[in-house]
Amino acid sequence: MIDKKIKIDSNEFACAVVAGSGFKDDGDLEISKKALIRYLTAYYLIEKFNRLEASQFNFTKKPNFEYLMKALDQIKPV
Repeated sequence: MIDKKIKIDSNEFACAVVAGSGFKDDGDLEISKKALIRYLTAYYLIEKFNRLEASQFNFTKKPNFEYLMKALDQIKPV
């Protein structure tokens, strides 16, 4: 089991997701809305991941990787 914490920068991750999205030219307003939705979704996904990852190291017993995976499964895509 990994004994080192992983922390992903939420802003960098969300910017990378938006940059790699390849939105079609639906007009500036539509592209901006889609980019904002994608940015916020990615940002909050990583924030939740970081909290779960940090809490993994707070368990008194061995790190519980299955708990982390089940919690991430609860995140519903938008």
